[in-house]
Amino acid sequence: MKVKVRIAPSPTGFLHIGTAQSALYNWLFARKNGGTFHLRIEDTDRERSTKEYEHSILYALEWLGLNWDGEVVRQSQHGIKYRKALERLITEGKAFWCNHTKEELESERKEQGEKKEPPRHICSHRNNAMHYPASSPQRINDWVLRLAVDRDVQRKIIFDDIIRGRIEFDASLLGDFSIAKSLDDALYNFAVVVDDIDMGITHVIRGEDHISNTPKQILIYEALGKEIPKFAHLPLILAPDRSKLSKRHGAVAVVDYKRDYLPEALLNFLGAMSHTFSKELLTKEEMIEEFELSKVHKSGAVFNTEKLNWFNSQYIKKLEPSKFLELAGIDVPEKAIPLITERLEKLSDVQNFDYFWKEPEYDKELLKWKEFSLEESKKSLEESSKILEKTENNEAVRSAFDELGQKLGNRGLAYWPLRVALTGKEKSPDPIDIAFVLGKEKTLERVKKAIRSL
Repeated sequence: MKVKVRIAPSPTGFLHIGTAQSALYNWLFARKNGGTFHLRIEDTDRERSTKEYEHSILYALEWLGLNWDGEVVRQSQHGIKYRKALERLITEGKAFWCNHTKEELESERKEQGEKKEPPRHICSHRNNAMHYPASSPQRINDWVLRLAVDRDVQRKIIFDDIIRGRIEFDASLLGDFSIAKSLDDALYNFAVVVDDIDMGITHVIRGEDHISNTPKQILIYEALGKEIPKFAHLPLILAPDRSKLSKRHGAVAVVDYKRDYLPEALLNFLGAMSHTFSKELLTKEEMIEEFELSKVHKSGAVFNTEKLNWFNSQYIKKLEPSKFLELAGIDVPEKAIPLITERLEKLSDVQNFDYFWKEPEYDKELLKWKEFSLEESKKSLEESSKILEKTENNEAVRSAFDELGQKLGNRGLAYWPLRVALTGKEKSPDPIDIAFVLGKEKTLERVKKAIRSL
């Protein structure tokens, strides 16, 4: 049996970071096992689904390098398949029409709650020859199509989750659940099963929030007489407070990360969040080699931005100079690049190094070093100017500044005013290294400008 897996996002929003992790694990599993990875767009929510969101989902997956096999599948194009499958279940007596009103269903739920019974609908219409006006594409009143669930109270719905082990549900707790609003409006669980059957999906790898859907989907597979795929339910990505990650915790859409992060870094981070690999930094090829569903964690992992930033910083350091300049959108001498990339976590933070390409601005008070006066800073800069005028070699300059620190009685008094004069920043790489990148002429110009400001 050739492995076939899928990711099935809904185009009602941008690609969520949790869905991106699910896509990665599906992709890794397919590539590891010589199978195929497919993309299905679940766009049956006509009111909220948009082409703009669909395009953004495709773009995000392409940016991450999670290439899918074959054509994109869209649920909105499968209405006839759903209708035929529904008609078949009605004909075989495995599904029936119910038109209990919302008020009747609410009364039933209330009574079950008072009796401390699980909420489920035991439909009295099940054995009646009730015929819905099938020619109408619209839902009429409170009609729904329900699956005729086996009411054997002893029945257990059991499946062996590849990640979580054996999971059991009591079939009697499900009741006769709805599978369609009309023959032309199949509900989620039914549409998903028909699509997975049609696509030949062998393994359904998805978030643990779908565990509760699994017993219903198994019953639909059985009603349709089709082989049930293997299930693997991934842990959720959690916020720092260990709740489900959402917009209130910050960016959750993959497109929000493109400005600051490299796709390789984001993939490595997502892969390592919920899977045990042999080392932290891995290429996609190395992740494929090591990936096993059995090594996926059962408990949710907290989305740690600091850890993501660390991953990103490691990948930034590996970039070719030309590629870094292209991604950062800057134009600086190549010898400045190591000074920037060594300290860079996010691409947008490159603006913290803008002194390499434009004149710095700062308050003259910033030139003051600790308890020393501005006059003392001015004297330090004047001595700095002399050193820079006559000393060419980078190491000789550094040695001269060390001597200046001894002469002034404080090393910081020698280096701090120079740092601020060259960068306008409190934090920066070594000012001697910056002077080397800027060159003698520009360095002296900035030092003299700082002296004049004092």
